[in-house]
Amino acid sequence: MIKQKNAVYPLSADPIHNGHLHNIAVAVNSRLFDKVIVSVGNDCNKKYLFNLNERLVLARKVIYSSGFDSNRVVVEPLSGLLRNYALERGASFIVRGCRNSRDWEYEEVLSEFNGEYGLQTLVLPSPKELRNLSSTYVKSVATEGGFVHNLAHPSVKQALEEKLRGISLVGVTGNMGAGKTTFCQRLVEYSQSNGGLQVSHIDFDKLVYSLYFGDSPLNCEVREQIRESFGENVFDSSGLDRRKLARIIFGDSDKRKELSKILGVPSMIKFEQELRSKRGMVLVDAAYFTEYNMLPLVNYNVILVSCDEQERFRRVLQRDGMSQEEVEAKTRAQHDQETKRMMIKNAQEKQDHGFFYEVDSTNGAKLNGSLEKIQSAFPLFKSEDRK
Repeated sequence: MIKQKNAVYPLSADPIHNGHLHNIAVAVNSRLFDKVIVSVGNDCNKKYLFNLNERLVLARKVIYSSGFDSNRVVVEPLSGLLRNYALERGASFIVRGCRNSRDWEYEEVLSEFNGEYGLQTLVLPSPKELRNLSSTYVKSVATEGGFVHNLAHPSVKQALEEKLRGISLVGVTGNMGAGKTTFCQRLVEYSQSNGGLQVSHIDFDKLVYSLYFGDSPLNCEVREQIRESFGENVFDSSGLDRRKLARIIFGDSDKRKELSKILGVPSMIKFEQELRSKRGMVLVDAAYFTEYNMLPLVNYNVILVSCDEQERFRRVLQRDGMSQEEVEAKTRAQHDQETKRMMIKNAQEKQDHGFFYEVDSTNGAKLNGSLEKIQSAFPLFKSEDRK
């Protein structure tokens, strides 16, 4: 019988992030080991945000959602001395990540200690783009209201937002006139009158529009960039003429991309600032979640609002005073309902994460059913899971 070559990759995983995934991938792809045992444990010198069970749940979710073979990568709790644990698990190697010289000195000491029992340590230097990434850094960004979707899996981002700031994000989208904003406003009112879950609402489209006006340096810079890209003709004596700008961008996909690039960072700043004052369930209402890849911002949690086409067009014509031609141009700039649904579900499947619920607002959505569905799904870790 050929003896397996196993390695232990120990970590606190509070929380697991993309740097950890890189190290696991290097260890697995090196083909040096038959099995990599990802061992999640406690350090007596650390205070943890997530309890051990939560860290294990997140680690398994993230690792297996990332495509690692459960026959080659296993996730287990670690207790006691690492060298004892490794030998008990049939491992003769320890894998460690190294970001800088301080890490190297620390790993050198541990390597000598574990080497007394015949264990060999493989130290993996971090690539430049991950050199400053740590669990502490990820938690710090999340604590201050920043988004960490480029640093960690959406389940981790959601868990951090719920744990550190008491918010659960759900995107609400649908085509123009589908009734997204009305649904959000009514659900907020319903939750207030019926007690229980705290629900608030952010109209992302209005938040973006607010960048066009005002005297802050950020708003002035946005207008200046629009002036440089689209010319003086989109301005009049009272400022930016949104309707003129809309005629340009909804008739030209390249111009839409250009405006999106101008608004990208400023809109994220506004969004992060707005979220700082929110608690509980936050409904983020935006028409272009799929078109502008906003799904990661709400952790792939989405309510899709639909409506009969005739009713939808009637609402838009009555509400916005737009011409039929303008409505059709804006509609062409959006994904149709089936495309939105498909893209959302495909993204959720790829990430192995996300809440999905569909509401038909043609004759008014059932608010009690919507609220019950949301309450059953959030937060990610219920109180009984913390034991």
